Amino acid sequence: MPRRLSWMPITTPLRPAPKIPTNATALVSQRRPRGTGSNMTVYDDAHEWYSTHWDAEMPVGDWWRLISESGWGYPFWPADRFGRGLSHVEATEADRARDDVGAFGPPNGVAVTLVAPTLFEHGPDLLLDRYLPKIATGEELWCQLFSEPGAGSDLAGLRTTAERDGDEWIINGQKVWTTAAHTADRAVVMARTDPDVTKHQGISFFCIDMSQPGVEVRPLRDMTGDCEFNEVFMDNARVRHDDAIGGLNNGWRAAMTMLAVERELDAVGHDGGGDVVNDVDLSAPVGAVQHSQATSTGISGFSYTTGAMKDQVVRSLLDDEDRTDPLLRQALANAHIERAVLDWNGARQVNPSLGKLGNSLLCRTLRDLGFSGKGMPAQLGRDDQPDGGHFLKTALFAQGMAIAGGTDEIQRNLIGERELGLPKEPDPTRGLAFNELPDQ
Repeated sequence: MPRRLSWMPITTPLRPAPKIPTNATALVSQRRPRGTGSNMTVYDDAHEWYSTHWDAEMPVGDWWRLISESGWGYPFWPADRFGRGLSHVEATEADRARDDVGAFGPPNGVAVTLVAPTLFEHGPDLLLDRYLPKIATGEELWCQLFSEPGAGSDLAGLRTTAERDGDEWIINGQKVWTTAAHTADRAVVMARTDPDVTKHQGISFFCIDMSQPGVEVRPLRDMTGDCEFNEVFMDNARVRHDDAIGGLNNGWRAAMTMLAVERELDAVGHDGGGDVVNDVDLSAPVGAVQHSQATSTGISGFSYTTGAMKDQVVRSLLDDEDRTDPLLRQALANAHIERAVLDWNGARQVNPSLGKLGNSLLCRTLRDLGFSGKGMPAQLGRDDQPDGGHFLKTALFAQGMAIAGGTDEIQRNLIGERELGLPKEPDPTRGLAFNELPDQ
């Protein structure tokens, strides 16, 4: 007969649980000195600048203009483009110096984290000159017009069209699941400019003014209660011919650059929003805005789930629960290991799909851990709850991370094809022009 295994009670007293760092940054700090060599010079220079110029009473718009002009706001940007040309490691030391001074960080969000890197990669300089100044100072907010009702995972199947009209293009179509479109001043939009070539080749990537009459935004309320996503309808909206990032019909390459950057941010737990993810009053004192951001209970499910606040879920379990429970301790250790691996892989800049997939799995791990560890209190979502209802927002949004920015299945395909060298799936339509596809 097959051998049967039985569970025996553990009678040996458990040792006190060790203090577990809640992110890989803490783990790194235990293994190497921070601020050594040239990094120390960067830290000292940044610390001196922030110590001299930080003023909590200054209007936030003036503060953002000051740090962008100094180059310390985005130290890894080119020196002639509001940066200092530092490496990302050096830039981390500059950010640490800012945090040590207690100064407020630069504006953040889609414009800074996604649009700017794509413009740096694909240009042209005309668009950098035209848009980067107001991106750097937080004067303009941007969104991404990518997904469509019939083109989500198959993004290249988009049906939004752009027709030439002199020095402009007329845009018609619908986008969906657009984050922060209701507050955006501008957007990047993927539109088909040539249907007579394959679906990947005939796409252009335009900058578009969201305030024009031909653009209608309809907020979508999700089950967290937020209206962070939107439908966007374009009815004869117009863009300039020279507003094509990377040039005409080169939109697929530019858009893939932006998606790769987004997945890298997901991999390291960045929400694409940073210090400020929503519109703010630029005339308000920067110290008041800083305090409001730090104490706000109105953080969206998306920002909470994708951002560094995932650490707070682990910390709350470490603080609140019985840490002598061996199952809970093991689950916490597993969650910490997952997060550490994500951070380390993000630092190594491996394929961003690996990080995106890992982050998606980690979100669901934390959701399940929180519900099992916290029990009924985890189901409380009001602002007056001990954690402001943040955990429930995380739990409700966790499954969405398997879709946002490219589904888990798409990431696995990309890893298999680009990293493991596996063959692509058979596609009888490959090589056909877009207007020759069966569903057109």
